[in-house]
Amino acid sequence: MKKLKKSFRKREENDPLERDLSSLIEKGNWSQVKFELRPKNKLITLRMNEDLLEAIKVKAGAQGIDYQKYIRLVLEDSLKKVS
Repeated sequence: MKKLKKSFRKREENDPLERDLSSLIEKGNWSQVKFELRPKNKLITLRMNEDLLEAIKVKAGAQGIDYQKYIRLVLEDSLKKVS
């Protein structure tokens, strides 16, 4: 029978795994995250005015997300309001 070899890294004094990281979890730094779990398997083509696309990109950037994800979220929110 083969003997399993244990390989443990010797931790140093300033190792990030040994520090208190609770200061990184301050409530003021939290932000809401929406996960898109369903696969995106349909491709659409949408033509729009360049100014409208730039405005969408600015709004998406302010929220820290990609403009395509922003468009999907806006569409989903719009459909929820209708229902």
